[in-house]
Amino acid sequence: MSVDAGNFIHRGNTSSDVLDTSLSMQIGRSLGVVRHDFSQLTDTLKTLALKHRGTLQIGRTHGQHAIPQTFGRQVLGWYAEVERGIGRIDHAREVIAVGKCSGEVGTNVFIEPELEELALKKLGLSPDPAPTQVISRDRHAEVVGLMAVNGVTLARIATNIRLLSMTELGEVYEGVDLATQQGSSAMPHKNNPDEAERVGGLNRRIASTPGEELDASILWLEREISHSSTERSTFPDLFGNLAYATRLMNDVMNGLVINTDRMLANIDFTYGAIYSSRLLNALIDSGTFSRTDAYEHVKRLAFKAMGTRVHLRTLAAQDSALTSLFDKRVLESFFDPQFYLRNIDTAYRRLGILPKEE
Repeated sequence: MSVDAGNFIHRGNTSSDVLDTSLSMQIGRSLGVVRHDFSQLTDTLKTLALKHRGTLQIGRTHGQHAIPQTFGRQVLGWYAEVERGIGRIDHAREVIAVGKCSGEVGTNVFIEPELEELALKKLGLSPDPAPTQVISRDRHAEVVGLMAVNGVTLARIATNIRLLSMTELGEVYEGVDLATQQGSSAMPHKNNPDEAERVGGLNRRIASTPGEELDASILWLEREISHSSTERSTFPDLFGNLAYATRLMNDVMNGLVINTDRMLANIDFTYGAIYSSRLLNALIDSGTFSRTDAYEHVKRLAFKAMGTRVHLRTLAAQDSALTSLFDKRVLESFFDPQFYLRNIDTAYRRLGILPKEE
C-alpha cells in the first residue's frame, strides 16, 4: 500500500472501526453457512417425517409409556424446531448487519456520517446508530444466545436418538458399515450412537458461549478491551462447533435405521395399560361414574395388567362394571391404536407439509 493511500485508512478511524465492521461481516457469513446446514437438516427431517407418518410408535412422558403416536409425528416435532432455528439465524443476521466508521468514541468527528453510510452500504451493512468506540455488544450477545438455542435443538434431537437406540428400546440405530464399525474395542456386539453423542458433547461448548459474550458486553464507558480477549475464541468456536454439530446430525438422520417391528412390539409392553385413558373417558361419558371414581377404577385395572402380565383388554372383558355398560364389540374398540392417530396429520397441515383440509 502506498503512503498516500495509507494516510486515509486511519484518518479519523480507530482500529475498532475496521475490526468491528469486519467482525460483523464474518459473523454474517458464518450465519449464512449455518443457515445452509440447518436447511439441509430440515429437508432430511421433513422426508423422514413424511415417510413414517403412519409408523406406529409409543409416545413417552417422564420416560414412561403414554399413548400411541407415530414415529413420523415425533420427527415432525424436531423438524418444526429446526425450522424455528432458521428463523433465529435470519433474525441474527439482521441484528448483526451493522458496522461503524464513526471514529474514536463513535461521534463522527473526522468522518462525515454520509461517508460512513456510503462505505458501509458497499459492504452490505448499516451504521450502528449510536456506538461507542465499538459496535454495541448487546448485538453480539443476542446472536450468540440465538445460536446457543439452535445448539440446544440439535442436542435435544441427538439425546432422543440416543434414548431410542438403547438396547431396551431398540427403535432406531445410527446406520453403520459393519465392515469398519467398532463400537467397542472390548465388546464386538456394540453399536454405539457415536455421532449423536458427539453432538451432545459439542453442545456443551456451544452452550458456554452466551455467558462469555454476556460478560463481554459489560464494557467500561466508551470502551476497554476485556471483550476482545474472549471473542477471539467465542465466535470461531461457536460457529465451528454449531456447523459441525448440524452436519453430524444430518448424517445421523440420513442414515438412521428405523426398527418398525420393535416400535410395534413396544406398543404392547404394558399389556394394554396405554389404553387406560380411552377406558377412563368412556366411563366418564357413560354418566355412571364420577371422574374420580372412573379414574381409580381404571387405574386399578391398568396396574393389575402390568403387574400380572394379563392384557387390559382381557381384564376389561371380565370386569362387571365395564361389561354392564359396553358390549364386547365396543370394549374391543377401546384397544385400537388407530384411534389415537385420528388427528395425527394436524401438525403436518399446520406446518404446511400437507395441504390444509378444505
